[in-house]
Amino acid sequence: MGRERGLLAVHAHPDDESLFTGGVLAQHAAEQIPTAVVTCTDGEIAEGTPYAPSGTRAKELAQALTVLRAGEPDILRHRDSGPAGRGPGSLCEVPFDTLVAELVVRIRRLRPTAVTTYDAFGVSGHPDHVRVHRAVLAAVEAAAHAQLQPDAGPPWAVHSVWLATLPESLVRQLTELGMEIPLPFTPDERISAAVDVRPWLDVKWEAIRAHASEFERGARIAAFEEPRLRRLCLGTEWFLHRPGPGARRSGHSRPRLLADQI
Repeated sequence: MGRERGLLAVHAHPDDESLFTGGVLAQHAAEQIPTAVVTCTDGEIAEGTPYAPSGTRAKELAQALTVLRAGEPDILRHRDSGPAGRGPGSLCEVPFDTLVAELVVRIRRLRPTAVTTYDAFGVSGHPDHVRVHRAVLAAVEAAAHAQLQPDAGPPWAVHSVWLATLPESLVRQLTELGMEIPLPFTPDERISAAVDVRPWLDVKWEAIRAHASEFERGARIAAFEEPRLRRLCLGTEWFLHRPGPGARRSGHSRPRLLADQI
C-alpha cells in the first residue's frame, strides 16, 4: 500500500469482506487505489458441527479476493466462535491484547489511509464481529503510538475509520417485504456515508458467490439470490465515520472515496 491512499478491511469470517465491503473494495480497485483484507478467523467453527470441510472457506476467500482485486488472503487463523462466542482456539477466547497486537502489525505494514470494519453491534450481533470492532478501534490507536509495540514497525496514523452498518430505513423496507428476522439498525441521520456500489454490484455478487459452501449450507446470504432483494440490500453500503489519529481536521466530511484523506 502507498503512503497516501489505501483501504484496509478487517473482518471476522470469510464472506464478510464481500458481503459488507465488497462494493467499496471493488470501487477502490477500479480507481487503482490499493486495498487489502485481514480476516480474523479461518471460518472453521471452534465448537460444533463444521460448516464445510477443513480449508474450504480459506480457498473460497482467496477466490473472492481475486474477484475484488483485494490482494492475497491474510488470515489470523483463529476459529469461528459461533453464536455462543466460545470454543477452543476461537476468536472470542484469544486474549484481546493478542488480537490487537496482530492488527497493529498489519496496520503498520500496510499503512492504509482508511480502515473499515463493523459497527459496535457487529452489524449482525455475531460475537466475533463485535470483538473485531473493538479490536480494530484499539489497534488503530495503538498503531499510531511509537511507544506501543515498538517491534511491530514504525508507527502509522490511520486517517479515518469506517464502520459498516445498516440504516433504519432499509430495515423498515425489509420488514414491509415480510422479513420476520429482527435486524439491528442505525438511525438514518447517523449514517456518515451511503456508498452507491451498484456499478460494482455484479463484481460484489460474484465475490459473494465464491463462498459456495455458505450457499450450500443455507446461510442467510442465499436470500440474495432474489434479484430485487440483492439490489436493495447489496447495491448500497452504509458506514459510520470515526476520525483516526491521522485525521487532518475535525468536523463532518463526506469524501468521494473512503480512502480519501479527510
